[in-house]
Amino acid sequence: MISPVIKSRSEHPISRSRIDPDVIKVLYRLHNAGFKGYLVGGSVRDLLLGRKPKDFDVGTDAHPHQVKRLFRNCRIIGRRFRLAHIFFSGGKTIEVSTFRKRPEPADSSEGVDLLLTEDNTFGTPVEDALRRDFTINGMFYDIATYSVIDNVSGLTDLHDQVLRVIGDPDIRFREDPVRMLRAVEFAARLDFTLTLDTYDAIVRHRKEISRSSAPRVTEEILGILRGPRPLATFRLLREVGLLEILLPELVAAIAAHTDPDAGEDGTLFWKYLAALEERAARAQRTPDDTVLLGLLFLPLAFSAISARIKTGGKVENADLLLLLEDIVNPIALRLTLPNAAMHTVKQAIFILGKLDEPIRSAATARRLLARNYFSTALELFKIHAVATGRHQEAVTRWEKLRLAPVDPEPRGTREPVEPEPRTARAPAAHETAAKVSEEASPESPSSAAPRRRRRGKKRPVKSDIPPDFRFQDQT
Repeated sequence: MISPVIKSRSEHPISRSRIDPDVIKVLYRLHNAGFKGYLVGGSVRDLLLGRKPKDFDVGTDAHPHQVKRLFRNCRIIGRRFRLAHIFFSGGKTIEVSTFRKRPEPADSSEGVDLLLTEDNTFGTPVEDALRRDFTINGMFYDIATYSVIDNVSGLTDLHDQVLRVIGDPDIRFREDPVRMLRAVEFAARLDFTLTLDTYDAIVRHRKEISRSSAPRVTEEILGILRGPRPLATFRLLREVGLLEILLPELVAAIAAHTDPDAGEDGTLFWKYLAALEERAARAQRTPDDTVLLGLLFLPLAFSAISARIKTGGKVENADLLLLLEDIVNPIALRLTLPNAAMHTVKQAIFILGKLDEPIRSAATARRLLARNYFSTALELFKIHAVATGRHQEAVTRWEKLRLAPVDPEPRGTREPVEPEPRTARAPAAHETAAKVSEEASPESPSSAAPRRRRRGKKRPVKSDIPPDFRFQDQT
């Protein structure tokens, strides 16, 4: 039996003033109804570290239908494991989960499939702590006693700044390979050190990540890019070999675009991530997912274009479109990325070089500003400008154009003409048609027949990109 470490209010820095008031309401209502209600997971970790939690999760021994009876603003979600979502004003949602236990693993020998497909058995608070991924995420905060409950030595690892897997890392990573991504993300984000057994297990089982659900992997990658330290995280992903399994094309592009004089810091992709971190440090709005995905594909586009130019080839409009199709589509299929988002990314990269050219006319500017992918292209262009230290004047010019009110059509200068007064009623359309029919000769019936509309050739749609557009010398 595990003896939990319980830290009283005087032994830890967590204060109720730093917890969302609506979360406190949920915890107290559960407690007053006779249930246990704990703050769980990453929010306890962040509060102990003095950070502001991104969200607050609640764990309880009440079953989902019991939670629903306590809260009218509650909805039960999930198929494999039922969760209670409690809704508050402003779009706030607090997730309440019943304590679970980890299913007993079968044979843990090498070659046996340990991938978990079910994790939906209710358990005790201790069992719930032991089924979690890392020790620093396995602590609870009890609102009733104002104490921190630690069943997994998370407080010690938090103090030592190490990231440790709960249980055997070889088994836990084979049960859920996405835990390897989370381990790297937490270690980089918190500036913690992976324990030796955790690091070695990631290197050994890195190929298992390809067995994980593609949407989960994609969401983890986007979460890393939205986070505060994407540069350190992607570098660690490359170091342990996970990036080569997930995005081998990106690893090849990183190697191709590394400045020998500047070393790793001269890599274009690393510069993008550094610019992204700088943006996050300035507390600006997180870019849309299309921008974040575009940052993954942009180095691949530059790499393919540079290779084409080095061999004496040219990259014109049609060539660039084909290149983007060849670059984006296989990765989008592998990661099950949304078609609409990928279309936006390809169009944004396609017009990116246009933004650095002098604006030929107000009509050209209006056409680009009206494109639904223009904002994505401009955000990518801004990050590229910060990363390379160039194109700042062009960024400023387009920012002013985007913010300035633009008259869609120039107004004419002619004076309005007064209409002449009508002296008689104009014949209606059906009366005119009847008169024409009566005057038509019976020998020429075709004269009264409606004239067939001539179908001409469709006018080609003009491209916004000049035929000699190049991505040359962008890096």
